[in-house]
Amino acid sequence: IGNRLPKVSSSSGLSLERVKLAIDKMHELTLSPGRLLATERVLPVIPDAMIEFDESSNKYIVGICDGRVPPLKIARSYEAIARDKNTEEGAKQFIQRNINAARWIIEAINQRKTTLGNIVQIVVDRQRDFLEQGDAFLRPLPMVEVADLLGIHVATVSRAVADKWVQTPRGIFPLRRFFSGGTGSNRDGDMSWEAVKTRLKEIVEQENKSNPLSDEALAKRLREQGIEIARRTVVKYRQQLGIPAARLRKEY
Repeated sequence: IGNRLPKVSSSSGLSLERVKLAIDKMHELTLSPGRLLATERVLPVIPDAMIEFDESSNKYIVGICDGRVPPLKIARSYEAIARDKNTEEGAKQFIQRNINAARWIIEAINQRKTTLGNIVQIVVDRQRDFLEQGDAFLRPLPMVEVADLLGIHVATVSRAVADKWVQTPRGIFPLRRFFSGGTGSNRDGDMSWEAVKTRLKEIVEQENKSNPLSDEALAKRLREQGIEIARRTVVKYRQQLGIPAARLRKEY
C-alpha cells in the first residue's frame, strides 16, 4: 500500500500525513488477536553443543551438551552373570548378546558425540568472523568440505547436524545455518550466500524510501563492496528475503 498513498489520500479526503499515521497504527495491530489468549507453552530450544570464548587463551572452546542423553553403562551384575560358570548356557548367551548390543549402542552414541564435536570445531575455525562480527561475515562452508576434512561421508555430516542447535556468544542457531555455498569474490575473502543476503538487506534498510534502489542499483552497491553479483541473483535473494520490488517499496 506504500506506493498508493496519494490515491488513498485522494479517495479518503484525508491528508497524506494522516494516512501515513493511520498505516503506522495498523502496523501495530495483530492479524490473529486470538493468539494473545493462547495458553500453549512454547518449549525452549535446548542446544546440542556450545561455543564459548576463553579469554585466557583467546580461543573459542567447543563443548557437547549431554543433557538429552543420560550417561549409559552396563550393569556389572549382568557382566558377572555372563562370566559365571554356573550360569545356564542359554541364559549366558542371551545376556552376552544383549551386553554386546548395549556396548554397540554406547559406542555409537560416543562416536556421534565425537563427530558432532569435530564438526562444530571446524565451524569455529571457519566462522570466527561470524562469531565476532555477525551475519554479514558468515563464510561458505559446504558439507562435502567438512566430510573431506574429517574423512567421513557427506551423508554422515548431514545426519550429524540435522535438527541440532548450537549455543554461541551471539545466540542459539541451528547448526545447519553455518553450512552453505557462497562467492569467492569479496575483498576480504570468501563470503557465504547468507552473508550476501545480510548485506543486501542492510542496503535496502538504509536506502532513501522516497527513491528506492532498483535491482541493478542494488547489484551495483554490492559490487562496490567487492561482491561480484548479477542482477538476476539480486532479484532471487531479494525475493527470498521477502523484500518487494523498488516500485512497491516507495514511500511518500
